[in-house]
Amino acid sequence: MTADEVQRGAASPRSRNVNVRFWSRRLREARQSLPAACQFLLWTGATVFLFSLIFPPRPWWMPALLCLVPWTVAVVRTEQAWIVHWGSFLGGWVFYLINLSWLMPVTGLGYAALGFYLALYWPLAAWAVRTARRARISPAWSLPVAWVACEYLRAWVMSGFPWLFIGHALYEQVWAIQISDLTGAYGVSFAVLLVNGVLAEWILAGAARRSARRWWTQPLVASVACAGLWLAVWGYGRYRLSQTENIADGPKIAVVQEDFPLVSTPPYGEHLFVVFARYLSLAAQAAAEKPDLLALPETVWGATQNVGFLEVDRQAVDDMTAAAYAYGKHCHRALSAFARGDYQAVNRVLALLERPMPRDVLARQPGGHLPRLPSGGGPPVTVLLGSSSIEVFPQQTYPKQKRFNSALVYDRDGTQRRLRYDKHHLVPFGEFVPFRQEKVLGFDLHWLYRLLNRLSPFSQGGTIEYSMWPGSGFTTFDLNAGGRVWKFGTPICYEDVMPYVSRGFVWDGPRRRADFLVNISNDGWFLHSAELPQHLAICVFRAVENRVAIARSVNTGVSGFIDSDGRLHSIVEKDGRRLGAGVIGFRVDRIKIDGRDSFYGRTGDWFAALCLLLSTICWVGAIVTRWIFGLHRRFVARPIDKGVSRER
Repeated sequence: MTADEVQRGAASPRSRNVNVRFWSRRLREARQSLPAACQFLLWTGATVFLFSLIFPPRPWWMPALLCLVPWTVAVVRTEQAWIVHWGSFLGGWVFYLINLSWLMPVTGLGYAALGFYLALYWPLAAWAVRTARRARISPAWSLPVAWVACEYLRAWVMSGFPWLFIGHALYEQVWAIQISDLTGAYGVSFAVLLVNGVLAEWILAGAARRSARRWWTQPLVASVACAGLWLAVWGYGRYRLSQTENIADGPKIAVVQEDFPLVSTPPYGEHLFVVFARYLSLAAQAAAEKPDLLALPETVWGATQNVGFLEVDRQAVDDMTAAAYAYGKHCHRALSAFARGDYQAVNRVLALLERPMPRDVLARQPGGHLPRLPSGGGPPVTVLLGSSSIEVFPQQTYPKQKRFNSALVYDRDGTQRRLRYDKHHLVPFGEFVPFRQEKVLGFDLHWLYRLLNRLSPFSQGGTIEYSMWPGSGFTTFDLNAGGRVWKFGTPICYEDVMPYVSRGFVWDGPRRRADFLVNISNDGWFLHSAELPQHLAICVFRAVENRVAIARSVNTGVSGFIDSDGRLHSIVEKDGRRLGAGVIGFRVDRIKIDGRDSFYGRTGDWFAALCLLLSTICWVGAIVTRWIFGLHRRFVARPIDKGVSRER
């Protein structure tokens, strides 16, 4: 039979009837699957509800021990794979839309897209659990391995978003998170997920006990293993918390917090001169307590004031207005005087800034003018602050300058150090737009960069190229205090949620690089939402993982201190609350220096990588057994068309 005859046969009425019967059968199967789909969504909805209860600012962590049980039971018991995968994706998307709603004021499109992407990990975990179940492996073991593997992937893929790990719910249970210095936060997630898996296995085994003689064997073994793990977690936590001999007093640190919410459209927030003056006024109060280091937040008053930039001609920087250039110089001059304790020089700069300010803005300030610092001056202090930085490359055609999100240090003599830290891990679309100078297979993708830049809420329709460049390494600064030199690192904003960044600051293999960390952040973009306490909770794990104390200076909060065991102390509060409008102040405390070792700090994500390896075996096994072998069996068993046989 020729190929043309086969093609005509495929288009025959008989073939059309076959197609009609095929789709009719599919529709009938879908109708029959409707009760199962509704039941799956109901169980998944219960998980979404319980899962959403465990993260800050809510104080409830106990539901974390059972929140994934309904979904896990439904994943295993539902026969139709398409219901499990699509239902899991839908449940995951709803979960992230609920718990990442603080992103909506910044970028509605990015909020929906991020939730869509993160939801993909729910069916991915379900796939591993179902594959393991077919191999007679209980969800008591497969659930914690698969879920931790997906958390690890979320921390790296698409630049990483390690937010809302199930283990983060236990950040205030200090005894339970001490294992983080062995396994990272992933170990805490694993312990919590093991409880979920054991409970799910008891439900599944109980439902099948009539058809299985020793139905209780697997759940009983899993329960014993779970109890043993939690006993080890408790014992290790008690042991670590009892160690005090290697912890000593370090330098005295001041952290400053103002309350300036930000938006993504002009004028973006409070007038910059007001921000500048109020932060300096609050910093002067903190400096009066004579700290060894005074920390101000990330991009604290929106100036570009690195000395390299201030030494070049303004004309060498594209899109740099005379007013912005002058503002950077004024901020540099005032902060230099502040570090020396020369407050009269600071007040002269403030008076100079007042002249061009709109009258209505000044009228809203107490006394009708910018706040002033005490005329008698103050003690000299080393100042750390976040600022934009610019490096100029006049010999290049594009770009002629690079912008960085930086941490700058002013010494007590008013000198700004040449050494600075440029943020290493930038936020996609928040701090940079992809494909600015990237090529794929030799093709220039700058056209895609221009398109994406126009879609960004920060580019004003593509008229501004706001993308920054990542720093080249993890810079540590020296601090002279108490007769010795301390070293500290400065993860900026979102970097403190990335495990590898804090590790990079503190550890270089077995060698400790930093004695403590100072996280400077500007969470004003997220108003007074749940992002603030969630951000703080994640930072707690960085302290325990690396056995290092952390001071946090954050616009809108939460600012304060975390010791190397993960305890929170000296938090900026107002009327007993850490969150909400008007929480303004400073805290001064002595940082504790921890001399203990950290296995996780020296080795990294070995535990999560092991979980990923085991999960990958499940995924590959499913592809081979269910897809490749399945397609082969269908092809071999496919009946030969009777009409074609007669023709032959």
